[in-house]
Amino acid sequence: MKIIIAIDSFKGAAPSKQLNLAAKEAVLEVLPNADVETFSIADGGEGTMEALADKCQAKIEKVSTTDLMGRAIMAPYLKMGDRAFIESAKVIGIDKITPSQESFSQATSFGLGALCLDAIDKGCQELFIGLGGSGSSDGGRGFLESLSFDVTTCQLTEPGILKKTKIHALADVTNPYAGSTGFAKIFGPQKGGSPKQIETMDQEAQAFVERVKTCRGLNLQKVAGSGAAGGMGGAIAILGGEILPGFDTIAALLGLEKEMADADLILTGEGKLDGQSKAGKVPVAISRMGQKYQCPTIALCGSVEDDSNVSEEFLATFAIQRKCLSLKEALDNKTTLSNLKALVSNLMKTRYL
Repeated sequence: MKIIIAIDSFKGAAPSKQLNLAAKEAVLEVLPNADVETFSIADGGEGTMEALADKCQAKIEKVSTTDLMGRAIMAPYLKMGDRAFIESAKVIGIDKITPSQESFSQATSFGLGALCLDAIDKGCQELFIGLGGSGSSDGGRGFLESLSFDVTTCQLTEPGILKKTKIHALADVTNPYAGSTGFAKIFGPQKGGSPKQIETMDQEAQAFVERVKTCRGLNLQKVAGSGAAGGMGGAIAILGGEILPGFDTIAALLGLEKEMADADLILTGEGKLDGQSKAGKVPVAISRMGQKYQCPTIALCGSVEDDSNVSEEFLATFAIQRKCLSLKEALDNKTTLSNLKALVSNLMKTRYL
């Protein structure tokens, strides 16, 4: 029997890898001869580098650069042969600041370019840049400038830098670059921008859209995801890069779907299964992938909303809680892992013994 375990992190309680290992232990206690494959899960945002490092022959490289506020840092990226994965949050993550009007006006994506240049210098011909968790709202212009792109003329001053390198952005949001659903107006408030700052930023973004359209014949407003990560999606599109769906791309790099072809059961989950889970959340994506091979999927979650309208996506859905707990108690790491193991053990006994 082959079982795939690919549980997304329970935010505030346990990371994906820890949950997967706990579930695997529970399976093997009941079914010691089972073939159990675990996959740390990510969609291009937080934790993606670690997920890829677990499964891919990869080396972590560290680069001296600056964070979104210009402070010196050492930032890692993952080198996988002639490909590299760069997690933008490691450099320009919102977790590195307390969002404020000051940080909104000063935050820059410039430091991200150093990781790209280092990867290119080390022979990487394909770069994947995960855009989740960004704290900058500069339209990606700092990033462009770090790669010798003149944002006034919209030309590379050193065209050879990216000549032999493909660049991809990983993002699951589809917002355009500017306007009512652009990066400034949609994501600006959570990054500390005041209404006046956000309006000014959007006006600058719209002016940049027109400049790019005139100079390069590219309409960023028609590029789905160009508004991701404070406009980083648009910056990568300007450089000729594609904006790819985060989970699907990471799943392909991990070889997840290939493993599903002969699997008997998939265990997945997330902290909260609710109405938003159909909108690109990992557990539903995993279940739909498994359905291609008639492989049933069970979702194990911290909580399940009865009106989530998502139950039909799975063979079954379960909340791991065994008794009434306060939120603080439910988020305790040991409690979470213990509850998960107990549930998985009972499931295996019920279904397979």
